[in-house]
Order: sequence, then C-alpha cells, then structure tokens
Amino acid sequence: MLLKRLGASAKKGGKTLLLAGTATGLMGFGAATWAHPSMQDDAAGDSAIAQTTEPARKDATAETRPLADKATTLDEVVVTARKREEQAKDVPMSISVISGDHLERNGGDNLRDIGSLFPGVSFNDSNGGGGEFSIRGLTSAGSGSDTSIGLYVDGVFVGNEAAASQRLFDLRNVQILRGPQGTLFGRNTVAGAVNIETRMPEPGFSGAVDTTLGNYGLRQYGATLNVPLVDDRLIARISYVDRERDGYLRNLARPGERGNDENGQSARLHVLAKPTDTLKLLFSADGSHDNTCDNMFHLVGGGLYNGNPDPDVSAWDGACRDLIDVRGYSLRADQQLGDLTLTSITAYRDRDSFFLTDRDFTALPILTTGLQTAENQFTQELRLANAGNERFNWTVGAFFFDSRHFQDTILQLGPGFLGPGLSNDVHAVARTRTKSKAVFATADYGLTEKLKAELGLRYTSESKSVDYVQTATLPIPGFGEVAPFHKSVDGGEWSPTATLTYRLDSGAMVYARAARGFKSGGFNAGPSSNPAQIEFQPEKLTSYEMGYKAELLDGRLRFDGDVYYLDYTNIQQSDQDGAGFFISNAASARSYGAETQLAVWLGKHATVNAGLGYVNAKYERFGSKSGNVLPRAPQWTGSLNLDLSWNVGAAGSLFVIPEVAYRGANYVDSANTPMFRQRAYTAVNLRAGFESYAGWTITAWARNATDERYTLGGFAVAPILYAVTTSPPRTYGIDVRWTF
Repeated sequence: MLLKRLGASAKKGGKTLLLAGTATGLMGFGAATWAHPSMQDDAAGDSAIAQTTEPARKDATAETRPLADKATTLDEVVVTARKREEQAKDVPMSISVISGDHLERNGGDNLRDIGSLFPGVSFNDSNGGGGEFSIRGLTSAGSGSDTSIGLYVDGVFVGNEAAASQRLFDLRNVQILRGPQGTLFGRNTVAGAVNIETRMPEPGFSGAVDTTLGNYGLRQYGATLNVPLVDDRLIARISYVDRERDGYLRNLARPGERGNDENGQSARLHVLAKPTDTLKLLFSADGSHDNTCDNMFHLVGGGLYNGNPDPDVSAWDGACRDLIDVRGYSLRADQQLGDLTLTSITAYRDRDSFFLTDRDFTALPILTTGLQTAENQFTQELRLANAGNERFNWTVGAFFFDSRHFQDTILQLGPGFLGPGLSNDVHAVARTRTKSKAVFATADYGLTEKLKAELGLRYTSESKSVDYVQTATLPIPGFGEVAPFHKSVDGGEWSPTATLTYRLDSGAMVYARAARGFKSGGFNAGPSSNPAQIEFQPEKLTSYEMGYKAELLDGRLRFDGDVYYLDYTNIQQSDQDGAGFFISNAASARSYGAETQLAVWLGKHATVNAGLGYVNAKYERFGSKSGNVLPRAPQWTGSLNLDLSWNVGAAGSLFVIPEVAYRGANYVDSANTPMFRQRAYTAVNLRAGFESYAGWTITAWARNATDERYTLGGFAVAPILYAVTTSPPRTYGIDVRWTF
C-alpha cells in the first residue's frame, strides 16, 4: 500500500561506571566513531554516488573463516561533513558517527534508540512522531519555528526530524555534526546537523529480510533488494519496513484502549544510472505512513489529579489520533569535469499530518487539542569542487529553498471547562511561505606540511510571510477571534567559519574552529490572545571550539575530543500561554562544555566504544528566567558499549552486546518547572545472539532492561492540571535476519 501511496503522491503538488569506562578518553576531548570488528568497510564511499564504486559483497556462504578472525583494526569511517569524502579522524570539527552495520547489530531501529549514544546529545520524542534532537543544550523552539538542528538525508535538506521517517533501516551511517554548520549545510543548522546516509545501489544481486517480535505486541518486518538492471550501468535498490506495537499507556476512561503505540510503514527506492564514464545519476523516492494514538500524557498534579502515580495509566474520553504521511523525491547528478566535480541535487518533499487528542487526561469533557498541517518544499543545490587531497582544496556552490506551510491549530474547550451545554472551538489558521537563497564557498590551504588553514563563508537571503486568522465559536477572552492579518519579514545574514589544523604526526592532530550560525525569525502559528506576539526575531550563535583527534596502536585505538564555548543572541524559546504555546526571544544565553569518545579494538572478538560529555548551558538575560538552565541540557551525558563474540566452529559465532547510557537531570521547559524535571537516569540495553556464516542471524534483546522511567515532556493548564509523558518501559524480543 505504501508503494502505491508513493506513486500516487507523485502526482500531487550509571555515571560512575561511565566515568571509569571513559577515563582513558579524557586524554582528548571530542567525538570518535562507533565500530566493531568486521572486515566490511561500511563507510567506503559514503557519498550518495561514490558508494557504488565499492565491489559487490561476497556471497556469505563462500566465507570459510569468521569475519572477526580477519579484522585487525577498527573500521575506517568516511564522512561527508565538508561535502566531500574524508575519514572522520581528519575532519577538524566535533563529529560522532554510527555505521549502518553497527545499527543492525545493536538494534537501532529508530532515532530514539540512538539519541542517547552521543555525548552532549539527547533525543526527545514527547511530541509523538515529531521528536527532535538537542545538541549542546540547544533544541528547536516549537510550532512556527524553524529547526535549530538541520536534518539531511543523502545530501537533501529535510528540515526537522518530523519531516522524515523516525524508523532507521538500510543505512550506511548516521553522522552528528556539532556546532554551527551554516557555511556548507545552510539554513537553520545553528546547533549542528544530523547527516543520514542510506545504502546505495551496488553491483551484484543481494538483499536481506528481517523479522522482530517482542512484548507489547511488537512486530516488525523488513526487506531490502538490490538488483542490477543493466550490468553496472543501471542498478535499483528498494527497502521496506513495517512496524507495529501496542501502546503501554492504559486508558481508565475506556478500558481496553491504549495510548503511545506504534503503527507505521516506510519505503525507499534508489535507481542509479551511469550513462557515461563521467556522469552518474541517482533518483531517489521515499515515503512513510504512521497512524497512532501517540503523544499521550498522565496527570502528576493540579486540581484534576487523582493521586495515582502509575506512569502507565491515564484517562481520555475523547479523541486520540496522530496521522502522518511523508513523501520525498530527489535527483542527484555528479558530472566529472577533468579534475573537478559538478554536483546538482534537486529535491521535492511534502508532509501531511493530523493530530487530535483529549488533553485534560480525565474522563471529563474539558479540553481537546489538535494540529492539522500540510507542507511542501522544493530545494536545489549546485556545487563545484576540486578533487581534494591537495595542498589547496575548495568548494563553491549555491542553494535555493522554497517552502509552503499550512497549519490549523485546534483548541476545543468543553462543558467540563465552560459549564453545561457550552463549548468553544478555536481554530488558529496560518499559511506561511518561506524563500531562501544562498551562495557559499570554502577553501583550505596547507601553510606548511603540518599547518592548514580553512576559511568558509555563506550569504543567505531569506523572506517569510504569513496569513493568519483565528476563529472561535464563543467570544471568550484569551480564546476568541483574531481578525485576519498579513505579515512579512526579510533579511540577509553571513555565516563564516575559520579553522586552523596542526598535524602532530600521521595519526594525531589538534584544531581550533570558530563559526557563526543563525536561525531565521518567524511567526507563531498557534492560538494567540495577543497578535503582537505573532513575530519573533532571528537567533544567532557564535561558536568557539578546540579539539584533538588521534588514532594509535596501528589503528586499534581511536579517540577524539573537544572543548567549546557558545554565545547565543536572541535565542528562540517556547513558552506556554494557557493551553497554547508561543515563541519568544531570550536576550542572551551561553553554553560551554566538553565531549570525548573512545573506540578500542581489544582483539579479534572484542571492541569497546565509550563517550562522555559535559555541558553547562544557562540563560544570561531572559527576564525572570535569567540564570535558568536551557531546556533538555543535562550536565553529564555518557555511554558505554561492549561488543563480544566467540567462534563456535564452522557454523558461526556467538555474540553478546551490553550497552549503558547515562543522562543527567535536566528540565524540559525554559521555566525549569519542578514537576517537569527529568531526573538523572541510566538505561541498560542487552543483546545476545548467534551469527551464521551462511548469512542469517538470530538475536535476543532487551531495551531499558532495568525498567528506568523518566519524564520526556510536560504540559500544564495551571492550576487545573500538570501532566507529563514518560519514557517507554522495559521491552524485549527476538530479531531474525537473513542476508543474501
């Protein structure tokens, strides 16, 4: 059904433990790559086109020895953080990378699963399908605001996490780029970027099928097929995943109903064509569909609270629906012009969503909120770059972005709030148009054999307009009508980057990087009792970073690290206004900290990956909130992963993978509301299984094995109710996968 939908839509417009585990990594501050002992170089050619140059994988049945016996070093990881292929250890910025093989082996099925694996990074999915990353204490502000962390899939600007499938499947890697990335990645990457690269078509017939079964009725089915259509001149690759899970939140108002479930499908198609030896074309299409009862909360305080502390019990007598459809199409062309490469990426994406839920979390008809959106965007990027690996390397380019966004925010006040026989339906309708144009250039030059300087600059010109109207069935102050009006803003901004790199030897370097990023202003699109609050100003960030990267012991040990200081001006933050939210600008904020990650190859059958991060992020000037901690900015973050395997003869190998992730206490709102404080927690994940040399694997797993429960998000209509949504309980199950 999802493939039909794709075709039809084309016609439409443990802190102590962690400290011990990462002690050696403190020799340097930064981010390394996650690896496990394997001969497959998962990152060989991570750009969308270059991936196809790798040789076809050997038939698994032809292997006579375990892959782990052949590995002698950590995997090399190639990234595209500077729009060209480079090893992560050679890029002078803070980067974390998880390979696709690691995701499959460790059970990373969605963004939530990997959000706690990176130091200084968190992932919040309290908003249903619209989860979001936080990097170094900075996250996106809310409805009407652009993202602070750009999401890119195969070089295409997707926007935010809600505009792409949350499910992770058939990937090459996931890259976390910390700090402003505006020079090369463009708009709204003030805190960083998440760069996802999927697996590309490759020579030879291959594929995989997998099944996952677990508690809470979890069932997931996936498949991938790689088919050469005309030798290596025309190759197609298609992937599909279907995931369904019962909810873990019981509804006391209507027994038998459950909330916070999963029910969705995703598909992706790549077709690679090589018309000539110098031209490569890649057409891609992807789509996802989700239909859930998600983003449900339970009461923890207020006049309506009945005193029940059970995080898996709530009540709703009204609607509970979250429907999301996402589609995307892109065409990439890489033309070799002698020693130069001209790249064009043309893309179109659209997203429709409908969200409607009972928001008083009782059996009374008090409050219902909803959101209906329809958005589409067109992007075009052109780049010209030299071959790289020279004393002087450069890239120049241009970018165009055109977006249309419709949003109807729904607020329904029922008789339980207004009195018998009374109700008020409020609809805040906003139609927003955004256009952005940019030109950019970056170059690095070897001043000496060891010292290199890099300069980058981008100029962005952007315009936004909104047509807004608010209707209501009753003239209630604060929830009444707002007459139609039109507003527009425009402006331009420079995004510079300067970097110095000094290579200590062939395996180690130090660097210093300064960068400036911005996030454009915009318009509050939700219900408003004060039209003067509709507009908010651009956000700016200046970042200073120093780091150290090293690979030692002939590639058996790798660690990176960085220290940083971030200076924010006009930082955008979301605040609650009755039952709605609006975005305002804090005058200033600052954040400083450090990150480190360590990867160690201990032998043929063991690899350790560890990370540790520290951040201190506070508002300097924000009225009564001055001195408060920025939302979702835990002071300490860390993770520890151990991959162990043992050969069991000619049939295959056994493996055990324990994983621990720690997040310090933090607040989910700028007011630092005590009821919405997320306590410190340590999550433990376990996996154990058998890997056959014939291509199949069976794995038993448990996520959140110690059943840690903590707050993900908060919602209040003071003093009537205070409600939170809580992290998922312990889950467990079995994976079966066959690769051919």
